[in-house]
Amino acid sequence: MDALPHSPGYRQLSLAITFSFLLAVPLSGLPAYADVTVTILDVGQGDATLVQSSSGQTLLFDGGNNGKGNSVVIPFLNSQGITTLDYMVASHYHADHVGGLDEVYNAVGVNEAVYDRGWSYTTYTYDDYEDAVFLQRQTMLDDQVIDLGDGVTVTCLALNGNGELASPFDTPGLENEYCLALLVECGDFDFFQAGDLTGGGGSSEDIESSLAAEVGEIEVYRVNHHGSYTSSNAYFLGALLPEVAIISVGNNSYGHPHQSVLDRLQSYGMHVYQTETGSGGSLPSADWTIADGHVTISTDGSGEYLVNGNQWAMDEPTVDVFTPALAGLQLEGNYPNPFNPTTTIRFSTEHGGPARLLVHDLAGRLVYVDSFQAIAGRQETRWRGRDRYASPVPSGWYRYTVETPAGTGSGTMVLIR
Repeated sequence: MDALPHSPGYRQLSLAITFSFLLAVPLSGLPAYADVTVTILDVGQGDATLVQSSSGQTLLFDGGNNGKGNSVVIPFLNSQGITTLDYMVASHYHADHVGGLDEVYNAVGVNEAVYDRGWSYTTYTYDDYEDAVFLQRQTMLDDQVIDLGDGVTVTCLALNGNGELASPFDTPGLENEYCLALLVECGDFDFFQAGDLTGGGGSSEDIESSLAAEVGEIEVYRVNHHGSYTSSNAYFLGALLPEVAIISVGNNSYGHPHQSVLDRLQSYGMHVYQTETGSGGSLPSADWTIADGHVTISTDGSGEYLVNGNQWAMDEPTVDVFTPALAGLQLEGNYPNPFNPTTTIRFSTEHGGPARLLVHDLAGRLVYVDSFQAIAGRQETRWRGRDRYASPVPSGWYRYTVETPAGTGSGTMVLIR
């Protein structure tokens, strides 16, 4: 996924012309206007993203913390001549995401619907949100598509754990795992964001990996959870392979963005933009841009897109690396079986790429997950009878699943201590 040449880093081209001139005299291959404009608003340590279609329709995803609706979001809407929103979406119910939504709703209203993950939460901030939007509040559905016109669509790819967690979805400690995930598409341009969605770091549940195949390759990734180590796992990033990663962050006590995440983003060749410096790690200037304000993306969906005036090239359409090959996956089972404590799972694939092994108990609970790179041909992976926290699991029947770019296969195995 190559960007246009730039110095430093040969990753971006800073335009030495004004945007008004660009509209009047478009460069060859550069969009004369934007079919979609996505603005990651600088709300400090929080999230708020505005999606604008050239049709005039708008969608606000999150509203920052309490007070940020009035101080940041509404003034920005006014600057854009937006007197009312068409859609409002809440990723989840933490205050730094929904705190400003009631303020925005009360000021400008919503034409169509306010979407969230359903269920409820127990905070005063959530109560303010619920009280404000209840007349237009709807629970979003998995795979639901919002058409913003002029070829711009917003698709919900996940909510409430994406099938990795069991109902009821009201455990306070799993609020990040419950996040909505949205994919914004316009022509060949794809932008992904999912609030504070987790990827298995620390004690979090890995929801990101279950989304990797659904998202596929994209251009821009609004980094999950402000760059926290709980998110942006290697398997997930290896599937998305964006050119640009954007972190919404402010001064915070969590150390966001964490250096390990910044290093991982850099290792996959992404240029990182941040709304603010934050309180965490850093990268060389060739790979890191501090906006000290909003980050705006605009494109007509063909050829190039702009990020705060920097020009980036989109990929040519390619076959999704997760599209199953005709030959598929040939699963050869595990040996020994029964086993103690280690078993080897053998399989063959037509194509290599990001893959993973998942182990569930017979109640359907995820016990273990391991991401790895599959190769074309015959190969194997091992499970050592331990859970995700490296603790031995008890004797019993377990179901294993191997997911590869060529397909998915499952089998059962018996651990006898």
